[in-house]
Amino acid sequence: MCMLRVLTRPAGSHNGKLDGETVNACMIVVKFYSLYRGISADDMNSSILDRVAFNYTEEDCPIVTVPFFKDGCDLELPSELRDCLLDALHLQYVIDTKTGEVKEDDLVAMETRLRKLLILHQVRLKSMSAPVDDSREKFLSQIADRVMDMDTIFQM
Repeated sequence: MCMLRVLTRPAGSHNGKLDGETVNACMIVVKFYSLYRGISADDMNSSILDRVAFNYTEEDCPIVTVPFFKDGCDLELPSELRDCLLDALHLQYVIDTKTGEVKEDDLVAMETRLRKLLILHQVRLKSMSAPVDDSREKFLSQIADRVMDMDTIFQM
């Protein structure tokens, strides 16, 4: 889903210049994803709390979350797309761990394959995604709630 958003982003609209015009855009997204290899969502939340909440629990200082998928949607990817994504992750793993040789042609072929399948299945992927306006509204609402909570905490 993130790759599709990158590919459909208007050229030059991203501060980091990551859009469909970027030659290896999909593999850059794979590289970012791979930074969190082996870290579960729960571990990530705990790490965030450890760093920012000091002496507060998640109950005192809940993490702001943004809906990414529509509620109740089927998250099953088409098998050819799922297999391609797994192949891309494996290729990145080989690069990161230096456990094999990856040629430029391999990267180009993977990028081409990813782009083709993402475009082919874009209707399905978009049907899974929470509407941006809903996500934005929920994010802003949670931020406002946290500000009010902080006001209460600091007045104690």
